[in-house]
Amino acid sequence: MHLHFGFLNVMKPEGMTSHDVVSRVRRLTKIKRTGHGGTLDPLAQGVLPMALGQACRLIDYLPSDKTYYAEVLLGKQTTTDDLEGDVIEQKDASHITADQINQVLPNFLGTIKQHPPVFSAIRVNGKHLYDLARQGKAPEKAPERTVVVHSLEVVFIKPPVFAIRVHCGKGTYIRSLARDIGAMLGTGGVLQKLVREKAGNLHISNSVTLEVLQERFSEADSESLFTDLADALGFSKVDVTDSDADDIFHGRIIELPELPEMPELPESPDSSLPGRFLLAVQNGRYIGLLKNTQEKMFKPEVVFSDARIST
Repeated sequence: MHLHFGFLNVMKPEGMTSHDVVSRVRRLTKIKRTGHGGTLDPLAQGVLPMALGQACRLIDYLPSDKTYYAEVLLGKQTTTDDLEGDVIEQKDASHITADQINQVLPNFLGTIKQHPPVFSAIRVNGKHLYDLARQGKAPEKAPERTVVVHSLEVVFIKPPVFAIRVHCGKGTYIRSLARDIGAMLGTGGVLQKLVREKAGNLHISNSVTLEVLQERFSEADSESLFTDLADALGFSKVDVTDSDADDIFHGRIIELPELPEMPELPESPDSSLPGRFLLAVQNGRYIGLLKNTQEKMFKPEVVFSDARIST
């Protein structure tokens, strides 16, 4: 019996919304419960983690750091902070040098404050900012947030365009980085290209296109397309006895005398999540996610009910 749940490392093409990709994958796989981990703008392409079936319950446990390749065009400001918006102002940026760009980039490293783009999926009073912006009701600036930029690597500088590789934490808007770097240089700036090269443990080199998905699922040859849960989440796995498995399915705490290494959950999106986790395996099947409560005691955090098979 094949369990129709897991993670797919999908290569989102430019021009599609993340919701479009979810709908397409849902049709291709015929798995109704489908979700994604981390929205990509239509302009962007690259890694879009897709959760199928009960894996949707694990989206919040995916590592939240991401790596992007971004091209910034200086000398322009738009309503969306990228090339898709209406132009607000244009300036000559031909005088900007590589040294000037290199000098301002360190200001955007580490823990920084950032105003997300007004055209974004952030909610204000229960409504998406992009909906408010289209109605002319958006605030002049989106609410400020604190984000973490782990590294900024210069790929090339050919004024008025330069490219950087950004390794960042959850909630960082690369469009805002482009806008703010341009503002610090006095020319304005917009994002002209964005590629998500890595999302947590999923890398673009291992991503699959929608065309490949269509071909493989139509031929019932999809098993190898799924990323192993332990690899996607970065958690260790432990084999449990049939008795422990029965306790897990009933939501009971179990004791595990011998434990593999358990990494802490990195950059948790929810303050209630940090802790040490293990994926429970029974007879070669993942049956649930366990959270360490004390000593060698573990409680079922997420149980995969579909994995329970009567014998």
